[in-house]
Amino acid sequence: MNSTCLLLDLMVYPMLISGGFIVVTLIIFVCLAARTSLLREEISNHREFNVNQRAQEIKLGKPVNQTSPFSLSKVQLGVWTMVISSSYIYLSLFKGDCAETEVNQTALVLLGIFSGTAVTSKIIDKREIKDQRPRHQNRPSRGFFTDILSDDLGISIHRFQHVVWTLVGISIYLYKIGEVKTGCALPELSDTLLLLMGISSATFVAIRSRENDAEDTPKTGVPDYIPTAVQNPPAHAGSGGNAFYG
Repeated sequence: MNSTCLLLDLMVYPMLISGGFIVVTLIIFVCLAARTSLLREEISNHREFNVNQRAQEIKLGKPVNQTSPFSLSKVQLGVWTMVISSSYIYLSLFKGDCAETEVNQTALVLLGIFSGTAVTSKIIDKREIKDQRPRHQNRPSRGFFTDILSDDLGISIHRFQHVVWTLVGISIYLYKIGEVKTGCALPELSDTLLLLMGISSATFVAIRSRENDAEDTPKTGVPDYIPTAVQNPPAHAGSGGNAFYG
């Protein structure tokens, strides 16, 4: 009887600890994503934002929120960070000692791909802001999926492709985590899948660099008038503590 209780303790406590820690971390991540600029675009021109907000209100016939749109590069980096860190915590506390495992190539490649995408996107943002060009990011959020899938022309194929390959990678990664019986080795994805995700990221960055080019600015839908009533600055518009990514 005592041995059975001890065995249950050894099985249940690590699961509760790992599960509780992961749940708390996810709640904090979601709250920060919803209430701060953690995963949102930087607003570089509040006047342009107010014009876009007014135009959107006229089009919809109702008030719209003043939160800045979500950034695809930030979202992907944040989500992959949570997936890999949660997987590491789960395996470490419930499956084995991660300190004894070898360096995981897939985790490094994944974080490298999406960190590189976020950094490159931020460099593009800073160049556009320095040039003082109109940016489609200077508009209110239209919803999570619309924000991350849209460029200056609306829903775009390069963003859609990037999101699809991200979802494929996360699904396979989490499936392989569930298949781990013992030990703390993070799963390795195939070189083919990593290459496909890398190509998708490169395609996104290449086309992202052209989204706000001067010849495309009339397509953003920003009217030429200035609204008579000046709106308040958008929520989450500041760069906050994560201004390096965009």
